[in-house]
Amino acid sequence: MAHTSDEAAIRGLIDAFTEGWNAHDGKACARPFALDADFTNIMGLRAHGRDLIARGHDEILSTIFRTARISSTVESIRFIRPDVAVADVAFSMKSEGGGPFGLVQSQAGLVATKEGDSWSIAVFRNMVPFQRPTAGPIEQSIAGGAAKA
Repeated sequence: MAHTSDEAAIRGLIDAFTEGWNAHDGKACARPFALDADFTNIMGLRAHGRDLIARGHDEILSTIFRTARISSTVESIRFIRPDVAVADVAFSMKSEGGGPFGLVQSQAGLVATKEGDSWSIAVFRNMVPFQRPTAGPIEQSIAGGAAKA
């Protein structure tokens, strides 16, 4: 079953979030989210609801991330059902004088849902990847065969 238009819509959600961030507009950042969405930031803080997601982004975009711009790369989209998809997204950050606390990238997993003809982000989990030695052959395989020291 082809999901071409649905994939494009989900990519559009990520683009809208990214554009909102780069405009330093929390309301625009939150627009792609469902009214009752759940958002977990890189520190593990959780926000419930589009309004709180918008207000939280307004706060960080006017303070610690006031000069930060991001770019996003959708790494994968997998449809669980025709109206539910999971996506993995890599974010890269650039900021005047370097990113806050050395942050240059994050990785997000999200769940998007479709109501009628419209997609929205229902769950967004953001994290900062870090390097550590791989535990063994399974992790080496997942990491692309290259052991990380």
